[in-house]
Amino acid sequence: MIQQTKTVGELLKIEREKRRISRSQLAQEIRVKENFIHALEENRFKDLPAAVFVKGYIKAYARILNFDPDPMLALLRRDFKESAKGKLVPQEFLKPILRSSSLSSVRFALFGGVGVFLALFLYIGVRWYSFISPPKIMITVPAENEIVSPQVIIQGVTEPESRVKINSQAVPVQADGYFETNITLPNEGMSTITVESTDRQEKKNTEQRTVFVRF
Repeated sequence: MIQQTKTVGELLKIEREKRRISRSQLAQEIRVKENFIHALEENRFKDLPAAVFVKGYIKAYARILNFDPDPMLALLRRDFKESAKGKLVPQEFLKPILRSSSLSSVRFALFGGVGVFLALFLYIGVRWYSFISPPKIMITVPAENEIVSPQVIIQGVTEPESRVKINSQAVPVQADGYFETNITLPNEGMSTITVESTDRQEKKNTEQRTVFVRF
């Protein structure tokens, strides 16, 4: 049972340690950097990609460690919100902060002007990076080198508003970037699943997953 006093990261760490799986083993299973696992379990969401990928990591934890991800996701929604840049930040950081009445009007104007300039500069930088970068993809199901049947379910997440093809077959993408479909792998033995994501600027990114088909 989830205790409300614990954070999402702490609970994920507890589930992992109960099953005696190291961070490096889990990172290899999920196919993400190990420092992402560290950041997730320590609630350092500023060091992680967009919120849609954090939710994908939690679902991948649940699949590999065999627990229900819904309570974790509900806890995430309780404690964190998406910022304007799509990153997860603590709820209190989104609340307006009152400035001290002791600040003079000159200092207020100066700091305000500098803040606006920095915010604008950061916004332009983030938008430019987003514009030139290909869409991210994460395949959550199946796992790498998993033994599957000829009819296999593919699940994953990509950037919202991207188009996804799996083995050249178009699949629907939900508003938050989540996709799921069922494909047929006709040949027994090792098979490669290729997922291609194309964003609105026609930039493409490809992720592959190797599985073993058993009839």
